[in-house]
Amino acid sequence: MSPELLGLLASVVYLSRLLPQPIRLARTGLPEGISTVAAMNAVISDAAWIAYGLQAGLLPVWLVALVGVVPGVWTVVLLRREVDRGDLVRSGAWLAVVVVAALVGGLGVILAASVLVNVGPQVWTALRSNDLRGLSAFTWVLAIGDGLLWGAYGWVVADVALLAYAGVLVTGALIVLLRMAMTRSFTTDLAGPAVPALEGA
Repeated sequence: MSPELLGLLASVVYLSRLLPQPIRLARTGLPEGISTVAAMNAVISDAAWIAYGLQAGLLPVWLVALVGVVPGVWTVVLLRREVDRGDLVRSGAWLAVVVVAALVGGLGVILAASVLVNVGPQVWTALRSNDLRGLSAFTWVLAIGDGLLWGAYGWVVADVALLAYAGVLVTGALIVLLRMAMTRSFTTDLAGPAVPALEGA
């Protein structure tokens, strides 16, 4: 499969996985289980991926990140009442790291770890919480396909940042989905109204 086709498929799946979470949040108003830090970090990282993609001449990377900022910002706006000072400090620290890396020419190195900053807080929240009704399972199912396709693209173009992104995203998605199963937070309509977790789950 050509790099162009891989990039196109990865782009479609990536953008598709960004939509179920804000749609579910807008429809249900349930923020339970959603990490505000992960949501804010994702917007910051998208901006950094735009800069990196432009610098490296990787059209699928910067173009998809540019479009991806929209649902990312939408999610943050929907979660604005859940954000506290500690969340702002943690995401502000990530923003500072990205800016410094861009100034010293080390953006690619930082972005290799950005998926940890994006997915890590959500995985941590999922592991600590027994109420994940706010999460869209469909987002994390699509995340597996997203990671596999971008990993394949990264392998073809020999891009370490994309390979790291793939490995961490797939692992994180599997952990979140497992926790949703354990806490009975799945719903029949993955983007629709939530069914409360069973008492004592």
